[in-house]
Parts: sequence; structure tokens; C-alpha cells
Amino acid sequence: MKTILINIKYLLPLVLFLCTAVNSQWVNVSPPGNDTAFYCIDIVSQNVAYAGKGSHGIIIKTTNGGINWQEINTPSEYMANKIHFINETTGFLATGSGLYKTNSGGAAWVTLSAGSFSDLFFVSESTGYAINADFPAKLYKTTNGGGNFSIFNMGSYPSYIGQALCYVNAAEIFALTYKPASDSSIIFKCSNWDSGWVPVLKTKPACYDISFADANTGIVCGNFGAFRRTTDGGTTWQNQTPAGGTTILACKMNNLSTGYFVCGAGFIYKSTNNGASWFPQNSGTSFMLYDIDIINNDSATFAAGENGTILKTGSGSFTFIEPLLNITPNRYTLEQNFPNPFNPETKIKFSIENEANVSLKVYDITGKLVNEMLNELLPAGVHEVNFNASGLTSGIYFYCMESNGTKLSKKMLL
Repeated sequence: MKTILINIKYLLPLVLFLCTAVNSQWVNVSPPGNDTAFYCIDIVSQNVAYAGKGSHGIIIKTTNGGINWQEINTPSEYMANKIHFINETTGFLATGSGLYKTNSGGAAWVTLSAGSFSDLFFVSESTGYAINADFPAKLYKTTNGGGNFSIFNMGSYPSYIGQALCYVNAAEIFALTYKPASDSSIIFKCSNWDSGWVPVLKTKPACYDISFADANTGIVCGNFGAFRRTTDGGTTWQNQTPAGGTTILACKMNNLSTGYFVCGAGFIYKSTNNGASWFPQNSGTSFMLYDIDIINNDSATFAAGENGTILKTGSGSFTFIEPLLNITPNRYTLEQNFPNPFNPETKIKFSIENEANVSLKVYDITGKLVNEMLNELLPAGVHEVNFNASGLTSGIYFYCMESNGTKLSKKMLL
């Protein structure tokens, strides 16, 4: 075996500069005293997220990663079926009474279109798509921020309701419809808006959600554990049964390496291999989960469901933060992980003297970011993170903490 000796003093400056596993530990960030179901959730950034509550159009918002939630103005008394913000102030809403837009983080809304809508997605403030929740399914497209819409009417399938859509790129958009009378669904694909929509899959039982990681790889899920995957852009679909017969209510392919789906009894499953295999996670709840969303780098994922449940995980690796000691430190510290060396679990303790956003990241020997264990607002005090490095290769790693301009780093050996 060849031994490589590395002078650590040359690597520490690199790691400090960079500071500028399948299983996850989910944390309950539900609003207190709330037993009303959340049916949709949308993550905008590490700290900002929106959720739709109950059947009367109530929307709540967090600006500190789920620590606190507040109700915001709502433009509709109908259930919020889909919320989609393109940044922290500009967002769109699909409800049973219409499509709406805000440029003020939900403080005020304008109506874009009347009608019942089940899903929407805006590529930018000007270009967006929506699908109605009525017979027959209709697809809406705008290129001027909702000033007007071109509409494609699927009149050839009059008994199918619009359910969900998935925008991959301008040439590849998928629409999911379902027929309640026969518990069946049809997936349509659009390669050119003017050329119409072509059915690519007819399936039974009915499906509720669809998501693509790229132009080739996508999944669709639904009733009684219905779950199918395509790797050729919807030309062919393979049956999978990762959740057995449990109804799967929502799915999300973030990219080729990360995907989630949620279902009844609080089950959450995750894939890290292009959706080829799925593994259950410890969600900490038995309540039904209705929706899930991820921000692009998988550093924050929220799930929402019945009985006022909102869950959050900070990253794809097994991390859990725990406050320790009822004292207020007078400085920022980062302690040596224990045990060290470790295989594959270790604990990392740190302290902050004021309430602040804390980032805790892990880098490999080349300086490449391999895990973001933590990035959220924490109270002053001593905290400890459990880190499970399953999936990482043996070797030297650096963990780096940044908070309020303070940057600290230490070495650990897996």
C-alpha cells in the first residue's frame, strides 16, 4: 500500500478560504398549537419557505429556516394547491379560485386568472405554466408574467382532470392527469407548445405527482404505492415498488443524485442514485405527509402533512443538532470531533455567543465540499452535531464553522 504524506499547514488556508449517505435526521419545525393539515410547501432559500394550510387558503411563511412561522395575506378562500416563489419576494399561487402573483413576499397579491388550478411552475417572472383542476384538463402558458395566457385544451380526454405538471426545459414539459371514475392517469409530454401534448403513459392506479431530474430521468407516483421511473424521457417506464402498497402523495427529483417521496404514516424515502433505489428515512412522525420540496443543493428539505406537521432536514447526510448546557458562551468556539479517528459516526461540538446563522461544512483533502451539515439560525449557547459519514471514502476531512464573520476549522480522520 502506498503511503502519501501531506503537509496539513498548506491545506488549512484552503479550507478556511472555502468556508466563505442516504439517511437523514428530520426535525419537527411545525408551528405551535396547530392541528390543521399543510397540503403544499415551497422552499425559496435556506431560511425562507412558504406553506399552504387547510382548505381556506391560509398561507404561512418562515424567514429563519422554520424556527418561527407567521400567517401572511391570502388572496383566496380556497385551498392553496401549489406555491412557487422564484425569489424571496416574487411568487405565484394556484388555488381553487384562480392563479395569483405577489411581488412583496405575500403581503399583497394580484389575480392572474380565474378558475380552479392544481399546479403551476414559473421559469422566470415572465414565463410560467399552470394546469387546471377540472374537466377536461387544460394547460396554461404565459410569457408576460400572467398578463395573458395561451391555453391548450385536452378535449380529446374529457373525463381526465389536471393534476400536476413538471417543467424540464422549454422543449420538454410533462403533464399528469387523472380520471377519478376509473382510478387511472395519463401522462402527457409537450415538446413544442404549438404542436400539442402527446400521451406517453397510461397507468392505473391513479398518480398524484410527477418529477424529473433532467430530460431523461423522471418518476411518477400515486395510489396504492404506484411508482414508475423513466430514463429515456418518458418513452418507456419501469414499475418500482419502493413503498410497497402505501399511497405516495408527492415526489421530488432534485437532480440525478437526490430524490425524495412522501406518503402515508409519515414515510419518507430518499434516493441518491438516479432514482434506481430508494431507502426509508426516520421522519419522526406517523402523520400522513402531503408534499415535499428541496432547494437545489439539497442543503434544506421540507415536508408537510396532516395535523399541522412540517418537517425539515438540513442536508443529505445523517446530522442532528442538539443544544447543550444552559449557559451563554462569551466567544465562538469549535471543538475537536469525538471520536477521532471515527467510523462512520462522530460528534462535533461548537458554541456561539449570540443568536446567529451558523454554517458547518465538511471538505475533503482537495478542498471539495462534500457535506453541508448545518446552515441555520441558532440561539446563543453550546451545540452538538452528530455526523454520519456513511458513503464517504476513508481519509482526511476538514470541518469548517462560520458564524458572524468568525471562521473556524479542524481536521478529522475517517
